[in-house]
Amino acid sequence: MKILKKSFNIFMSLVLLMVSFMIPFNTAKAKTVGELKKELQEQEEYYVKLREQKELSIEEREKVKKEIKENEEKIKQLKNENLKLEEEISKLNKSIESKYGEIKRILNYQQVSSGESAYLEYIFGAKNFTSFIYRASVAEQLSKYNKVLIDGYESEVKKAQEKQDEIEKKRQEISDLQIELSEQYAKLGEKIVNLSDDMNSAEENAKKLRANILDLQNAYGCSDDEDIDECKQRAIRANYIPPSTGDFIRPINNAVVTSDFGWYDPWEDGNVRWHPAMDLASYSRAPIYPAADGKVVEVYNQYCGNWIVFIVHNINGIRYTTGYFHMSSVMVSEGDLVTAYTQIGNQGGQPWEDSCSTGEHLDFMIARGAYKMDFFDYPRNVAEDPRNYIYFPPLYGAYWYER
Repeated sequence: MKILKKSFNIFMSLVLLMVSFMIPFNTAKAKTVGELKKELQEQEEYYVKLREQKELSIEEREKVKKEIKENEEKIKQLKNENLKLEEEISKLNKSIESKYGEIKRILNYQQVSSGESAYLEYIFGAKNFTSFIYRASVAEQLSKYNKVLIDGYESEVKKAQEKQDEIEKKRQEISDLQIELSEQYAKLGEKIVNLSDDMNSAEENAKKLRANILDLQNAYGCSDDEDIDECKQRAIRANYIPPSTGDFIRPINNAVVTSDFGWYDPWEDGNVRWHPAMDLASYSRAPIYPAADGKVVEVYNQYCGNWIVFIVHNINGIRYTTGYFHMSSVMVSEGDLVTAYTQIGNQGGQPWEDSCSTGEHLDFMIARGAYKMDFFDYPRNVAEDPRNYIYFPPLYGAYWYER
């Protein structure tokens, strides 16, 4: 059975190999500078559109704030009305209790007197006509007052119930308003956050495209309709990188390895992140040097990483790129030729100066190939472990004192 399975696998491998020779291999044509410019224009238009939406959102937020404030005032008014209604109900209850006492006394009199016949006995018990008229009048008034008290009691009870229903309705209105306000806050906050994120992405994309176009045009003289691959090849032939027959050396003196290349948990919060570089920490503002002779191809500053420098090298005929991040200052510019002993900047990384750092250190990376000549991808995306090229002490190991 194993022999048949092995034979089948060999047969399928031969079939796939034959098919691969039969299918023509097509390489996608690289973009031109003109196409990159078109992408940049679209990205800039997209950014403008997002900015307009954000401005409208800000206006909407101001309107919502005004409406929220009005609703808050309305809530206060409703609460005040509730207090007044409760006071009225309290008074009604006291009035009801008072009237109910009077009615109760009359009803007790009726029960003792055996109902309506007591009025007749009272009237016909008069000894003279004058007394008869008086008693009849008193009985009539008492009967009417009894009816008025009962009707008034029922009216007050009904009024109290209506007031109680009104309070409940007002309370429900307050509850609905509070829910509506919470939803408005949540939706507005989510919309602003999403717009801000989209704007940051669009701005970053436009920035990269703009920098790429400027490099291709200014540094390499590419025309709008020129294929980028051809431009790159021409750039490789035209650009001079100081050759070196030595090896890479450490970029900083008297430092310790605080983070290796690979997966790690920088903030110790349980979230593991990919770290395509090595962290080296030395004394505050320690000088930073190139890892080998080379040419500076990019220098820039950003909120995450502070000052960043990329240098390309030609070591024993092989091109490399090294990157230096979190520097507090730089002493070189794009196009400068440097040696391994040219200071390019100073160590940085304090949280108040760098949003992606928790302390002073140098973020050091190495990639095979010359950035902007052999490849145009961001160097950290193709970085390799610096330990493959330079000896470093173990993580949190002994300090070194010589480069």
